[in-house]
Amino acid sequence: MAQPDAVGLVVAYLRAQHHLSGATLVTERPEDLAGSLPVLLVEAVGAPVRSRLPWARQVRWRIGLQAWADADQVETLIYGALTALLAARGVRLPEGGRIVRVDPAAEPTEVPDRKAADGVRRVVTTVDVSVGY
Repeated sequence: MAQPDAVGLVVAYLRAQHHLSGATLVTERPEDLAGSLPVLLVEAVGAPVRSRLPWARQVRWRIGLQAWADADQVETLIYGALTALLAARGVRLPEGGRIVRVDPAAEPTEVPDRKAADGVRRVVTTVDVSVGY
């Protein structure tokens, strides 16, 4: 059985969240950030970890989140995404696959972005996402 794509599951779950409907969700950094603000980037960080136990049907992924938005919106965006993900336990998505559990791996941190326009801030964080199949 093929393992689910954790990035795809996370993006599908976040797209279904009403409070994030104004954000552009992407899996690669857009060339022109200013034209699509606010932006939330979801990406895999490293390789997934699979249990050696034959009956364990879960894979654990480290997922990076990067948010770009105006200074007064960026923290609302990143914490809104984190809150939604941390509430996702046992969520089965119509596309297939299941988010079993999400744990924070790092606090949201502001990271300067020289390519972003003035007044646009970037905040990054990581979460551990266990997905089932």
